[in-house]
Amino acid sequence: MDTIMEKRLSEANDLREAEKYGDSAKVYTECLIDLIKNGDQTGLIHCLGGQSLIYKILIRSNNSPIYHQLTLSFAKGALDVAESNLINLDGRVVAIAYRCYGDALLMDDKPQAALPYFEKAFSITTAGIPEKGNLKAHIGGIKYLLGEKELGKNIIEEALADIRTGDPSVGAYRTWETGCLNGLAKIYAIENNPNKATDTIKLSLEIATDHNLPIRKREAEEILEKISSGKIDFSI
Repeated sequence: MDTIMEKRLSEANDLREAEKYGDSAKVYTECLIDLIKNGDQTGLIHCLGGQSLIYKILIRSNNSPIYHQLTLSFAKGALDVAESNLINLDGRVVAIAYRCYGDALLMDDKPQAALPYFEKAFSITTAGIPEKGNLKAHIGGIKYLLGEKELGKNIIEEALADIRTGDPSVGAYRTWETGCLNGLAKIYAIENNPNKATDTIKLSLEIATDHNLPIRKREAEEILEKISSGKIDFSI
């Protein structure tokens, strides 16, 4: 993937994180056409994964079956590209495809099916400790969902420490950090530890606000509102 395409995909990603979903989808689609034409498998995985995430995010405000289908379809596209080109792709790139498809399965309420994809992603990625920490956090969350509650919580707490070894000025690391904090806050609330839950989600909200992460900020605000109201009906 050349530097021009990297910049275009980065623009699409930034637009998505700024909640400009239509603009983001447009840039991703323009990239997709060029990537298919050029046979750029690495770029295709990044592009398809990024598009899948647009629709996964939109499900939070509109649980449309079309958004579900698009989330799964784009993620499956990334997975197919990766599995058809395993010999030629770096482990980190293949891991992105596995993680993306696992994320889509989680959205589809299939944690048992999602877990192996996150575990495969973790085992093959050549990414650094913070990015591996993000994968570890997903594994911990799924294990918690599947009943291994103490183990799952411990894995997420370890993942948070791993993510925090990264450069705090990098937006991706802050996104992963706040994702971890949001998940832990919900777990602490479910486990009847409201003070720890409140402290954790307030920290997440502060980070999301300071680093201009609107999606994470809204998530944290919604979690804080529930915790403050004594509600614990969270999905992990």
